[in-house]
Amino acid sequence: MSSTRPVPESEAHSTPASTSSTANPRVALLTERQRTYLRLVLQFKNSKEIAALTGSASYRAVDKQLLKANAILGVATRFEAAQVFAAWERGVEPLHPANAPPSSSPVSRFSPPWPTAGAAVNMLSWRQVAAWTAIIAIVTPLGLTAAGMAYVTLLFLLRFIEL
Repeated sequence: MSSTRPVPESEAHSTPASTSSTANPRVALLTERQRTYLRLVLQFKNSKEIAALTGSASYRAVDKQLLKANAILGVATRFEAAQVFAAWERGVEPLHPANAPPSSSPVSRFSPPWPTAGAAVNMLSWRQVAAWTAIIAIVTPLGLTAAGMAYVTLLFLLRFIEL
């Protein structure tokens, strides 16, 4: 038999830190000031604007607190920290890497004309075949011409040195 009790108003508006600190335990280590700053970062406010809005001593103090928040959350930028905090505040848990959807492979307009690990057979479109044919038709004669000119130049230089 389960009993229900009315939820006191103090618990009804509790912060996510008290309800789901298991999702990202690092977020629980943020101070209230850092949380306020991160909310403002999500609104695309810079340090000077944040300092003016919160009555902070200076924008450098804001920068220092945001750097501490970055270190606590283990991210590189203030916007990444704000995104992690916002996701935690909404109650969104990040996917485990094993459950994350696979990233799409990069698509190139000019896939190589030889088999690769991504495409074991030649899967070129007719436009790619035409492009590779044009590239080979232009580059091959230029390369052969340059090699021939280098060979002739070396022959002339060697004969000139012998004289």
